[in-house]
Amino acid sequence: MAGSAYTDLEEGHKAPDTMPPPAAAPPRPSQDEVLHSLYGAVGLDEAWTDTLRVLAGYFDASIGLLVVAGEGQRDQSFYAAWNHTEAAARAYSDHWWRHDVILQTALEKDLFVRGMIIRGSDLVPPEELRRSAFYQQYLSTLPAEHFMGCVMSDGRDEALAPPMHLSFFRPPDAPDFSDANLSDLAALYPHIHRAFNLHWQLRSTREQVGLFHQGLDGFDFGVVIIDSANRVRHANTAARQLAGDPLHAALLEGLPRVVPGAGALAQLLKTCALGQGGGAISLGQDDSRLLALALPLAAPKATSAGRTRASVVLMLIDPRKRSYAALDYVMRAFKLSRAEARLLPLLFENRTPAEMAQLLDVKIATVRTQLSAIFAKTGTTRQQELIRLLGSVPPVQRFRH
Repeated sequence: MAGSAYTDLEEGHKAPDTMPPPAAAPPRPSQDEVLHSLYGAVGLDEAWTDTLRVLAGYFDASIGLLVVAGEGQRDQSFYAAWNHTEAAARAYSDHWWRHDVILQTALEKDLFVRGMIIRGSDLVPPEELRRSAFYQQYLSTLPAEHFMGCVMSDGRDEALAPPMHLSFFRPPDAPDFSDANLSDLAALYPHIHRAFNLHWQLRSTREQVGLFHQGLDGFDFGVVIIDSANRVRHANTAARQLAGDPLHAALLEGLPRVVPGAGALAQLLKTCALGQGGGAISLGQDDSRLLALALPLAAPKATSAGRTRASVVLMLIDPRKRSYAALDYVMRAFKLSRAEARLLPLLFENRTPAEMAQLLDVKIATVRTQLSAIFAKTGTTRQQELIRLLGSVPPVQRFRH
């Protein structure tokens, strides 16, 4: 039909008479969704960007930031950011943080205190903000104008995160944050602070544990950490190498992959974990021989549900290597001299004083004197008593913040 907009369109493929409606804005997250996102991010660095997205949606903000106060590169100044470009982050870290009139005014008024909730327009009048170079050359390009935030950490408590603030922005054509928004942030703040504080403590603990594991990897003897649920939590490089050696793999009965359920090694670990002794046993014979030494990391505790197990450290020593580092803990616990401590592996092998003297190339009188000193310091009189006593060595004390 002449003059029709559909003249050259095939039947059944006509364009619609009206444009499709614009996509609906995503619904505002519920408080339960916010809490789920906050606590779900604990221990996961990469999850905080999405948590900022959820929080920004809750406050109808266009930008969400977790900012470390002070000079530094992006990874130092911005812990997490949502809807904030890399270029904008770099520009703030390199230059604009010094000219952030909202931040500088808060610092001048001594408002950078943990728990402080701030609305930008209450600190800096909108007209003054718009005249600043910070707004004209930085904020407006985001685009952003209206600010609401809170101080997560002011740096006064070393156990918490470094000085850091949580910030939300809205664009110039949006309304400013309302009193209701401030009240909602105040209501959520205890959860925000608790979740991030838990996250930071877990993050710090993981770093410390990582350093501890690196230290264990430097030992030339096997170390296996077994938790109170009887699961292997860590095995150092030497322990994994022993497990991969055909001469020793059968002796370890699945360690360090799994804790054995039966056998001499399983009984040693169980006895030690239940606070009933433990100590050391010799596994295998001749070239395949291993010394297994179990020590509690914490004493078992009595609860209403019963007695808990202790975490245990298992040291696996190849007697041929004479690794004195493995017996250092025992030496210090009983205040043994290094000469006395070197007899311990031979005691565990049930060597006679004559054999010890021959192996160590010392006089038998020297061996007997050192054995007497060991028994006196440990309060034992026989070899087997000493081995049983090792299970009751005082538990390791761990420093806690």
